[in-house]
Amino acid sequence: METAISGKIFLYNTFAELCQYIINTQTKNYLVRYGCISPEEKARIEGLIKSEKLIPLDPSGTFLPMKESDITNDFLIRLMHFSSLLRKNDDENCIMRLLQILDLAMEDLLKEEIRNLETQDATYELNTNRDTTGIELLPRCSCVWARKSRQSFSYRRIDNYLNHIIVIEDRVLRGISDEHHFIPKGFFPGFDRTGQLRVSATPLSKNPNFDTKFHRNGDLQVFSLEYHESDSDKENRLVWEKIVEAGACGSEIVVFPEMLGNASMEKAIRRKLQALSPEEKKSIPPMIILPTYFIDGHNCAVVLDRNGRRMASQYKHNPYVMREHHNEYMEDIHGSNVVEIFHYEGIGRFAILICKDFLTTRYMERIMRGCQLTLIVVPAYSTGSYDFKMSFDLCAHDYCNVVWINSCAAMKPGKEDNFRIIGYVRKRVGRNQDPLDSMYEMRPCKNLLQGTCKNNCLYTSQFGRV
Repeated sequence: METAISGKIFLYNTFAELCQYIINTQTKNYLVRYGCISPEEKARIEGLIKSEKLIPLDPSGTFLPMKESDITNDFLIRLMHFSSLLRKNDDENCIMRLLQILDLAMEDLLKEEIRNLETQDATYELNTNRDTTGIELLPRCSCVWARKSRQSFSYRRIDNYLNHIIVIEDRVLRGISDEHHFIPKGFFPGFDRTGQLRVSATPLSKNPNFDTKFHRNGDLQVFSLEYHESDSDKENRLVWEKIVEAGACGSEIVVFPEMLGNASMEKAIRRKLQALSPEEKKSIPPMIILPTYFIDGHNCAVVLDRNGRRMASQYKHNPYVMREHHNEYMEDIHGSNVVEIFHYEGIGRFAILICKDFLTTRYMERIMRGCQLTLIVVPAYSTGSYDFKMSFDLCAHDYCNVVWINSCAAMKPGKEDNFRIIGYVRKRVGRNQDPLDSMYEMRPCKNLLQGTCKNNCLYTSQFGRV
């Protein structure tokens, strides 16, 4: 507690301990009841906290924002003793109000934390006691399409009552590791200017660039992919053309489907991006989500920025099961359980869930709700769209937009009707907008069913401030 840095960590750790206490001791519906406490109880709580003089007040009795210089040893010792007393007295209401006051008082500190996190490739929680508390604290980026009271009508969590902190519970994520990327302001200049995020997606090609191989892995029947590497140059040129085309449409994210990557694609696209002049880069989407590539037990989507820097690699976690030859074969993937979460002021938090990861509903919901996602990007390679559409409504219920893109190469003979839609953008719209505006349908070209695909399809939509 001798430096501002260790003082802040102590403050965050104390905050996490108070959250843990509420979570571990709350009775059923406590967080609903807390929102309905009486004026007399509110007055008692407010008086008790003010009497401690932990946080300075202005002449009107309003708590003032904290500065780093306010985090003194004396402040931390008094906070520790007061927190211990509240826990000893089982004063849940006062603990909840103290969390709210600290959250508001730390607004400037948390904005500075975001600026610091934006300089790092990836980061973890603000507190250092996650192992003992099961709580992860992160500064909150706002979202222009998600209501602040998100989901409070159907379920409540501690950070329904907070403004500047996200509280992630390990018990919700259980078994999923989360890695966070805070993207610097200015990365999406069009969104910053308009409050609308423009996204392009492409099914890319009707022709798969791989053969499916069925084999045994121990006592399991599995399938893997064998790519046609001789076609890689042609595929890389097509992907580059779509990136350039998406940039010409003003898109700030371009999304490709699952499976259609290759061993040389990332390197080829990065080389193209790095060769551009600073002025030319302005016409390229700031974020590029390459087609996933299946190799050595991994199915991975690489995320690049317009400078050719790898921002993250998102691995698929849940294997697809294919029925073939009257048998079932599991996608031969293993390894990472890390989900990459991107944070951006105004957009909130977004992630890439590859195909089956999105369709595995309880898994998807745990990530969406656990990290309060406001956008999910779904690259897919699927024989149809029905199951995806059913999951979109779950996301809409939580003000989480979805961009889903399939590949025409996944179409099977006899299942052409499943490909009336090749992608969707499911977005939250305002209550005075036409509900039909909430779903942008990407319909494949006539060439798909005629067998004369020219690889021309690129779909663009936007969503944002409502």
